[in-house]
Amino acid sequence: MFFETKNHSASLTLSPICSLALVLIAFMIISLPAGASTTGSVGSASVSKGKTSLEARIGYSDAENSSSQDERFRSRVQIDHGFTDYYAGRIVISQDRRKGDNLEHDAIKVENRFYLMNKDDYGFDFGLRAAYSHKDGDKKPNALEFGLYALASLDVYEVRVNQIFSHEVGADAEDGIGGEPRLQVTRPIIQGHRFGLESFHDFGNFSDDSEYSDQSHTFGPVFKGKISETMKYETGYRVGISDSAPDHSFKFFLSHTF
Repeated sequence: MFFETKNHSASLTLSPICSLALVLIAFMIISLPAGASTTGSVGSASVSKGKTSLEARIGYSDAENSSSQDERFRSRVQIDHGFTDYYAGRIVISQDRRKGDNLEHDAIKVENRFYLMNKDDYGFDFGLRAAYSHKDGDKKPNALEFGLYALASLDVYEVRVNQIFSHEVGADAEDGIGGEPRLQVTRPIIQGHRFGLESFHDFGNFSDDSEYSDQSHTFGPVFKGKISETMKYETGYRVGISDSAPDHSFKFFLSHTF
């Protein structure tokens, strides 16, 4: 059978060939001429009431051969709490160091997460995120963000798709909206650990009508899983596939839930 649903949860079970085809098609679609911070992730929509997580992230990018980037180290610490089964709040404090400079405070972000569709009822998770990022000192402008987050299971594969929109506000702000789609596809390799591929695509400001080479597109492997019942990790590498993207990007995340 090509696929079947399990009760009303509508969790799809596909043949291995069909599953692989869908994964490849998804990557082809999102990788066409359509990045991002090395501390960014391809998030999910799920929210759990009373669940609090503390997470530290570090990322490094080397852009020696890139047309518009430079060597950069980023870090961030965030705390997230589920107030209900449908809403969670998050505070993110980020730091940034460019080549030759010191590590400096970059921004504080306040994020609201809304869990709108549960995979037990609809076959996939879907949610929204709304955030405000306040930049430090002369690192203006500030930014408003709005994101769509979806997660679905296709046989053994977990597919995450994010679409993030941003708009600059405050001093030095430019008119227009920026867009950044992200995609991650993983499958289990050993108990508690997953391996897969992800791609980040930063279009920049849509009003600039920039060409592919002037945008930031990256692609690479990701590895994540559980260290213990309360601790998780995620690490990955992405290579730049456009002229303005960092040549190499590395990340490592560590989170504790309580």
